[in-house]
Amino acid sequence: MSMLGKAGKMGEIGASEKTVGPGKMGGPGKTGGPGRTGASGKTAKPVTKGKRAAACAAAAIIGAMSLFAPAAAYGAQTWSLENGQYVDASGAPITGALEKGITVTKYQNRANENGIDWSRVASDGVSFAMIRVGYYKDKDPYFDRNVTEAFANGIDTGVFFYTQALDVQTAIDEANFVLKVIKDFPISYPIAYDVESQHLLDNGLTRQQITDNVNAFCKTISDAGYHPVVYGNNEWLTRNMDTGQIPYDIWYARYGTVNSYPNRTIWQCTDTGSVDGINGNVTIELAFTDYSAVIPADGWKHVDGRWYYMKGYVKQTGWVEVDGAWYYLDTNGVMIHDTTMDIDGVSYTFDSNGVMAEPTR
Repeated sequence: MSMLGKAGKMGEIGASEKTVGPGKMGGPGKTGGPGRTGASGKTAKPVTKGKRAAACAAAAIIGAMSLFAPAAAYGAQTWSLENGQYVDASGAPITGALEKGITVTKYQNRANENGIDWSRVASDGVSFAMIRVGYYKDKDPYFDRNVTEAFANGIDTGVFFYTQALDVQTAIDEANFVLKVIKDFPISYPIAYDVESQHLLDNGLTRQQITDNVNAFCKTISDAGYHPVVYGNNEWLTRNMDTGQIPYDIWYARYGTVNSYPNRTIWQCTDTGSVDGINGNVTIELAFTDYSAVIPADGWKHVDGRWYYMKGYVKQTGWVEVDGAWYYLDTNGVMIHDTTMDIDGVSYTFDSNGVMAEPTR
């Protein structure tokens, strides 16, 4: 049973870009058009990771504190941040743990009379949130609010999606659905694919078919400019898919103290945690990869055949300069290309890559 779908559970882009109009009218600075060079290095860094916005400063001042209420199976077992190092109840360090995160669904919102208080969540040392998108063509009703308010309070935002795909094409369709949902929101953490669906097994999918679906979903997400991860517990990852064929990060769900798994970058360590600002049980995560070094804040995203440009993870409109070339993004953020159009009384031509040519006055 998926831990993501139930109540109380998880529930080289331009180095310099400007958002003003063109300052000088030279020829196109590049002809390669929009592209994406995803950072691949995963170098661990100290827990004192730099964050954006003043709200992050409050979240960083957490001292030595308990991460969550003990998991039932582990009695008094707790995790704490002591002197910049995550440790377990015995004081043993959790090697490589960098950040504390949570997973959020509509159930956490409904447990709070006024919804989640994201400012209090941030102040309780939460650095990232994995937020439920929902099911195919069925978006979580609190998704927009959760992503917007979490990000506004300095919390990095990723999302997860619960699959019901029985074939590769449906897995691709699911990925495109996710992309359409998230394109208007700041996404600074991975896009997770939860395959713990009994529906797949009930319909006779083989280990290879599930593996193929996972790769199809993740490749579609990656090709769009986002960073995919695969969510699963030990049984699902080992018995129901072949992770040796899956070249993507793993979000490993295993409660207690055992957290190692090949390519594991996030560990889901309990579903009975507690966080200020959310009533009831909260699923707690620890991240072992500094995703700020992996997921660029600025760059192109390719969704449903259209190019968008993000700056600080936020979709841009109007003029942007990337690597010396000028592009124009319409009011929906879509890059203009293969056309000539008047902008503020000046006629501009854009080539097939969206690069502005010399204007005609």
